Amino acid sequence: MKNFRLLILAALLPLIGCSGGPNPPPAGQAQAQVHAKRGPAVFYCPNPAVLQQAQTATYFQPGRLDVGGRVSTAQVSIVSGTCQFEKSKNAVLMTINASFLADNGPANNFAPLALPWFVAITAEDNSIIQKINYTQILKFDGNSSTTTATAKPVKVELPNTPDTQNLQILVGFQESPDQLAYAAAHPEAAP
Repeated sequence: MKNFRLLILAALLPLIGCSGGPNPPPAGQAQAQVHAKRGPAVFYCPNPAVLQQAQTATYFQPGRLDVGGRVSTAQVSIVSGTCQFEKSKNAVLMTINASFLADNGPANNFAPLALPWFVAITAEDNSIIQKINYTQILKFDGNSSTTTATAKPVKVELPNTPDTQNLQILVGFQESPDQLAYAAAHPEAAP
């Protein structure tokens, strides 16, 4: 995780140099943390979101795309984030939480699922600054037709500059081209 923080800070250094002076941001785009002796310190916290094209993923047995070969359809169900100001580093530590929902498809037989997912940090022009991949294991209890899981929180350190509020923190499933094509052709697919 330390390397992840360093890569984020290094990738954003050009933005830090262009951030200008300490002008306060528009209302609702920055948070203030009150310090006992110095008054409020402004810090910037981007909003995490689900990448719509990667919110739902359908998994099939190898070589099959029929209903009988469907292992599961999974969905990123909840994404949230909180920020904490790190005064000594003039940085913002963002904690990202993600939850998932999946069904037990005809070809799964209640086996645990390993769902590949990611957290990506993108700039205003949608270029990817950093992307980290994770795997979430979901288990079916008894004869449950669906299951849920919440991932271990992901922590990202960002520079405390006005440009930070323009970053996008995106969460989604890491999908193959076939899965993306299937999702586009079946937008109603859900667990």
